[in-house]
Amino acid sequence: MVGGAEGQDQGWREFIAGDLYPDTAAPWATDPAFALVLRFPGLRDSVGGRVAAALRQTIGLVRAVRGVELLAVVQANRPALGLCLGFGMNVLEPYDLLQTFRLDQVHAYEWIGEQVIEAAQALQALRAAEPLLPTQIRLHHGTISDLRALADGSIHVAYVANVFTAEVPMGAETFTAAVGEILRVLAKGGILISRGSAGTLEAALRRVVQPLLETALVSVFQKI
Repeated sequence: MVGGAEGQDQGWREFIAGDLYPDTAAPWATDPAFALVLRFPGLRDSVGGRVAAALRQTIGLVRAVRGVELLAVVQANRPALGLCLGFGMNVLEPYDLLQTFRLDQVHAYEWIGEQVIEAAQALQALRAAEPLLPTQIRLHHGTISDLRALADGSIHVAYVANVFTAEVPMGAETFTAAVGEILRVLAKGGILISRGSAGTLEAALRRVVQPLLETALVSVFQKI
């Protein structure tokens, strides 16, 4: 278990699905990108903060450019499930995805344990007004190349930002596994929104899913 927060109020722990690992004992501890992030903590910094406005803008762009209403596509499924990959310091990213797309549940993955705890504690602060939040947002201390906790075709909208970057390049094995897992868990007709990418994710996805929007800032794909 990750130390440092164990003596505090443990209500936040209810947001976390599964184990919390010390950095050196995480199953992905030998991943070169993870080792780089641990060596240079400044690389953990995420750009953008809250993402609700960016998500709303993306929904509007897809509507204007392609005539596709992303909210209707996602909400046509019940329960409607979302996925955040590598939320980092943007600890309320899963909450913004939940609220913007009016989802029933969001699963969120982050491989830095400290940031998983920070997200859980931030969500705990919202719990008084939203008592069902621990069932609506499930945080996973894990790598995006292993989403085994999620069933095939179970996710209706996935969001990934500032993960597939040039600053912290993924090894080929991790990258291939991550793309494969994203495609596995995404439902037919499911939506993937990518922001802050170096373009490698988009290049890999373009061969197998339908692009709805591709700009310098954001790309949107739909699994067909």
